[in-house]
Amino acid sequence: HVGNTCTVSGREMKVSDSLETLAKESPLPEVIVDFTFAQVAYEDALFAAKNNINFVTGTTGLTDAQRNEIIKAFDESKSSAIIASNFSVGAVLMMHFAAEAAKHFSHVEIVETHHTQKKDAPSGTAITTRDMVVESSSHNADSVPIHSVRLPGAVAHQQVLFSSAGEILRIEHDANDRTCFMPGVILAIRQVGEVDGVQFSIESLLFPENQ
Repeated sequence: HVGNTCTVSGREMKVSDSLETLAKESPLPEVIVDFTFAQVAYEDALFAAKNNINFVTGTTGLTDAQRNEIIKAFDESKSSAIIASNFSVGAVLMMHFAAEAAKHFSHVEIVETHHTQKKDAPSGTAITTRDMVVESSSHNADSVPIHSVRLPGAVAHQQVLFSSAGEILRIEHDANDRTCFMPGVILAIRQVGEVDGVQFSIESLLFPENQ
């Protein structure tokens, strides 16, 4: 970029080293979209809540304390937030189906595979899947192990394996290109203003009839 602007797909955009500086130079946006690191996403979320700006992020690795502080901030804000571990429609459906299947099987294990540059392990998607399985069934977190694999040729892949006597069910999702995340991100940007407080998945946007 040149100076404090850059050109993306033929459109000039302002660039700044902080949201505070950018906010002083420009009208406040309707939505802040963050795909960075946990500490940065945490700070961006609090900035958005304080300034009544809707917030969308796919950044994982937030601590429970940070998540609780963000929830409190948006409870006191006029804006809303979607903090999702995965914006792929297929991955969200995989988690949804896994939560349903868990009710019918005695054993569940999760295997997640990502690229070697991924900072956190297990992945946020795997943790969310386990939480959904536990919430929907009699399983507890200790009985749903997560196995993390990091390979240079991978993007984002997950298997949820269910077993009872005599049978195994596998629910599997492969993200082979990062473009698969964009429809979910766009959906979240368009609908974040309609949610209450903070939501930690786009599942409710895909299944509004269940809300």
